[in-house]
Amino acid sequence: MYIDLHIHTGASPCAAKEMSPWNIVRMSQLEGLSLIAITDHNTAANAGAVMRVGDELGLVILPGMEVQTREEVHLLAIFPTLEAVAAFEEFIWDHLPDIPNRPEFFGEQILYDSQDRQVASIERLLLQSVMLGVEEVGAAITAHAGLTIAAHINRRSYSLIGQLGFVPRDLKLDAIEIDRSFSHKRFTDEYVSLRHYPVLSNSDAHQLTDIVESHQSAVLIQEPSFLALRELLESGEGHRIRLR
Repeated sequence: MYIDLHIHTGASPCAAKEMSPWNIVRMSQLEGLSLIAITDHNTAANAGAVMRVGDELGLVILPGMEVQTREEVHLLAIFPTLEAVAAFEEFIWDHLPDIPNRPEFFGEQILYDSQDRQVASIERLLLQSVMLGVEEVGAAITAHAGLTIAAHINRRSYSLIGQLGFVPRDLKLDAIEIDRSFSHKRFTDEYVSLRHYPVLSNSDAHQLTDIVESHQSAVLIQEPSFLALRELLESGEGHRIRLR
């Protein structure tokens, strides 16, 4: 099964308006994906709408978030249920500075319903750091029954290695993400100390063509579900993950 665990909606100000629930689900199905995650910047506000469309069209959607820590590190948080991600979002927003968004500079932060209608906008700026360190965010993801993935580890900015240069001792990582510009061989050659982590390739889609052009991960799992994904990442069986 092909999976993509890093897809943004129009709630992320850096994403295109075309990233609406129906567009995301249909494009993901056209690309042969069996499991995707919605991971907007510091919010999960559109996850429910996308999940409802997924239920209607037969695609499994996991709710998630891309959190920017105090150190400007991006961590993907993937959860089993809307209730879990909602509780995590409440925790994150308690530590997100109350700075208003300026759409003319940062872009709109659009909320959709499950019919692709734009129903509201998020007023607080999402493209900023929460007042929590990497280890604090990781601990909160674990406490809310989520999976922690170090986003686009190969990038110089907003990545764990790019910002810190190492994995903090108390940060529990379930997987490492490389972006579509980076091959798995190059990762194993250049990041020797991280070879023991499961490695995934996601689209980090901000527009529909990103889903088309990405090299998603192919995984050997019995069903497209959070539990099957967790079991895979905890199994230590790296041969069950292939990068396209």
